Amino acid sequence: MATVKPDAHPDAQPTSDYHNSAFTLPNGCPIDNPFNSEKVRQYNGKSVKISQLLQEVFLLDQLSHFAHERIPERLGHAKGTGAYGTFEVTSDEIKNYTCADFLQKKANPEDNKTPFFLRLSTTAGFRGSADTVRDTRGFAFKFYTNEGNLDWVFFWPEIFSIWDTGKIISSNHVTKKCPASGLSDSNMYFHFINNNLEAYNQFMRTHSDYGTPRQYSDMVITGINTYTFVKDDDNYSYVRITMLPEAPSTPFTLAEATKKAGEDPDFHNRSLFNLIAETNKKEAALQQELKRVDDQLSSASSAQEAELEQEKTKLKQQIEKLPYPRWTAYAQIIKPEEVENAPLNIFDASKTLPKDLGRTIEFGKLTLNRNPRNQFTETEQAAFSIANIVPGWDISPDPILQARLFTYPEANHYRLGINCDQIPVNRPKRVWDPTRRDGPNALFNYEDHPTYIAEFNKTQALPGTNTNKSYVGTKRWFANKPIEVVRDVNEWGSPAEQLKQPWAFYSIELNGAPPAEDQDPVYRQKATEHGIAYKQWAFVHNVARRLSACKEDLRQKTYETFKTMDTENRQDGKPTPKNLGVLIENETEGIVKDSQAEKKLELWN
Repeated sequence: MATVKPDAHPDAQPTSDYHNSAFTLPNGCPIDNPFNSEKVRQYNGKSVKISQLLQEVFLLDQLSHFAHERIPERLGHAKGTGAYGTFEVTSDEIKNYTCADFLQKKANPEDNKTPFFLRLSTTAGFRGSADTVRDTRGFAFKFYTNEGNLDWVFFWPEIFSIWDTGKIISSNHVTKKCPASGLSDSNMYFHFINNNLEAYNQFMRTHSDYGTPRQYSDMVITGINTYTFVKDDDNYSYVRITMLPEAPSTPFTLAEATKKAGEDPDFHNRSLFNLIAETNKKEAALQQELKRVDDQLSSASSAQEAELEQEKTKLKQQIEKLPYPRWTAYAQIIKPEEVENAPLNIFDASKTLPKDLGRTIEFGKLTLNRNPRNQFTETEQAAFSIANIVPGWDISPDPILQARLFTYPEANHYRLGINCDQIPVNRPKRVWDPTRRDGPNALFNYEDHPTYIAEFNKTQALPGTNTNKSYVGTKRWFANKPIEVVRDVNEWGSPAEQLKQPWAFYSIELNGAPPAEDQDPVYRQKATEHGIAYKQWAFVHNVARRLSACKEDLRQKTYETFKTMDTENRQDGKPTPKNLGVLIENETEGIVKDSQAEKKLELWN
């Protein structure tokens, strides 16, 4: 039987491998000129009658292909860019919690590195939208490990908007266009969050200035869901992943982000692409210098050798300090026995976990260092799925995570076809499942191997090989707790409970120092005037701008929610006029009044 064993992750085949010396038909047949086409023509004075001949196969094929160029855009995260990079495991301790091979630190430094592809995107906007707008952001990783492709479909901010799977579709739709007008409508969004208070936790973060980042490379990346580290059959832990950027965070203000969206709708995509491209050029020049030094060392005298070694060390240090986008990865690890006494449901994706729950360790570094050769074949045809797991990494009893297990593969199959895993950017290093056959665009079809499972078809893993162990097994459920089958909406905690974490974000995280640079003088003045922090006033202003486009009843309901949030959680004893709901109401109604005055002036003129 034929042998099917790709030994390494196959990169996309360079177009130059099958270039011809002249323009051709799709079948490779040369043609004289791609602009020429056969037609019937008749002159009558200065008028010319032309009828295109249907036998002109090249033109007809070109027009047909042109009509089929587009594939469906992603339902979420349509506007994005991509880059390749390297993950390097840095921790010896992480092996105590997971058997994942790419997280086992090895003696050879090169063996600690895993290549990956990352797609970075906004969430709500369509493919042609601006990327500096206020929005959540997606960070989808595909790690090409020796045990298969591992996809981390991560996010900013660190929580999801809702906790129940039944709300997923509505939470997505309210960020899209109004079906009647085809326009963005803040009424839909505020109506939803005021009826689903858990959404305030994400809303607070996206409406701080962090919701309008200056560049992708200074953003915090988080897993949002709780996953499972698996060591072996009897040892597992729950984990949430956070990646902190090397670059300092310097977000845009609302005015800056709006201005940049008009000037360059592709600003974030362009910035990342240019940063990597320019750094690649600097590295190439330094590598050339390094080669020169190595060549000189091969024939250097003893007197020259020390000087050349010193120069070589400096060049290596310069290469290490090149400004590639970099992140440090941290794992917050919670043991099963710690779950019962946790102050909240650790499987609730709409909540952050207390920092002192479990323990947090650094385990890796991530560096983006290469742009795609082609945005369509790599970035747009990249297909990510929560279901792409490897031994040592697993899902958990998180309902949002489990819903994503289904929706991501379905979306990929709709956009790219059932064989999307065979597209080069999506292929693992090695794969074997001869029952997966045929279908559109089957590029790798197991040649003449039988299509059924049998002893000669390598049905079992080799001895000593780690295999996937799912959390669903009985060992992962608590033996002393009742299990019930229910049909309802997941609800845990009172409405007041849902507003505690949003208030903590406002009162603690936004109460820090203002940005070191680019402070808005109006923000600074208003913050001082109201006795609040710079970042807190930025939040008030950002909310007011969006809320001012809503109907009065929705505005009032939002004010009341913020007033309740402040009244029930404030502990600093400051007087009532500084109540967050009052601040937002005053700023919003001022904007509404100014807008109404402008409309009257337009009518008068």
